[in-house]
Amino acid sequence: MPAYQGAEDLRPLALITNMFRDERQRGQAIALWATCQFAGGALGPVLGGFLLQYFWWGSVFLVAVPAMVLLLLARPFLLPEFRSDQARRLDPASVGLSLVAVLLMVYGIKQLTVESMPVVPALALVVGAAIGFLFVRRQLRLETPLLDLRLLRNRPFTAVLVALAFAGIAMAGTGLLVTQYLQSVLGYSPFASALLFAPMGLGVAVGTMTAPVLARRMKQTTAIGGGLVVSALGSLLLVGVGVGGAGALATVMIGIAVLALGTGPLFALGTGLVAGSVPPERAGSAASMSETGNYFGGSLGFALLGAVAAVVYRSRMDGRSDSLAGAVAASRHLPADQGAELLHTARAEAVAATPGARWPRS
Repeated sequence: MPAYQGAEDLRPLALITNMFRDERQRGQAIALWATCQFAGGALGPVLGGFLLQYFWWGSVFLVAVPAMVLLLLARPFLLPEFRSDQARRLDPASVGLSLVAVLLMVYGIKQLTVESMPVVPALALVVGAAIGFLFVRRQLRLETPLLDLRLLRNRPFTAVLVALAFAGIAMAGTGLLVTQYLQSVLGYSPFASALLFAPMGLGVAVGTMTAPVLARRMKQTTAIGGGLVVSALGSLLLVGVGVGGAGALATVMIGIAVLALGTGPLFALGTGLVAGSVPPERAGSAASMSETGNYFGGSLGFALLGAVAAVVYRSRMDGRSDSLAGAVAASRHLPADQGAELLHTARAEAVAATPGARWPRS
């Protein structure tokens, strides 16, 4: 659901844009913000994996409460307030349309892979797309929209926004499949898998931290393009991962780190281009578009790549298993030799189901 710019905008990008009017300082501030964000993203799964392994599953939600309480208490003293002359009320109709459209479309994509009769998922996709169309039309007609789609007329803005959405798809989809691979194929615990997955978050953090240095030596667009080439190389490394072996884990860790490292300039410099492409009074709208594009891409990444992997897996298993997790659970209730055979086959086909992956036949 898109973020909303009201009279008082406290989103990080909007605050940074108003606090740092100098383009160079703003770029450094955005890079530092992105670095902290993704470093936290790297440490968050590690903490979550530790809590899942040793405590109640709900603890992964409660652990965020102290930080949020501290933020609420410190906010009046640390966060400056910027008010627009065009202060406006929240539009509940737009909020509802955007929420329903996204939920229906993600539901439809995911359920298409599990329903034998895809009528309901297909209907959800059609209805979600129709509601999304109504949302877009409403935003273009409102004088003060929830999400200012008129900003898409700016071509550089649109190009960066599309790149952020696709980066979200790639990062979220890769994260989903890699964590499944670490736990269900290689057999690591949730905590160990989270530790092994940390290079992705750290890679983005390093990439965003070094982006301002690159921007001083080359054009920002060149740095962003070069970073995306690096990400593609990281993806190619993941294509060569097999079911196991001494080099499989190392290849996965290097691949996700390289893929994430290359997205750093896009998140730091691209976000800066988005924030700097509009007047300060529209910084909140630009921030909404940037964050919405990236998070929407992440949601699509989970749905699309997860759906593709599930479809390929089920077709290769010929009805013997609906999911790798189900095969792992079923193998525990079979005789040792049958369980081992099912597990070996399921793991091989799960790796095969990863788009582009290399896999050995059993």
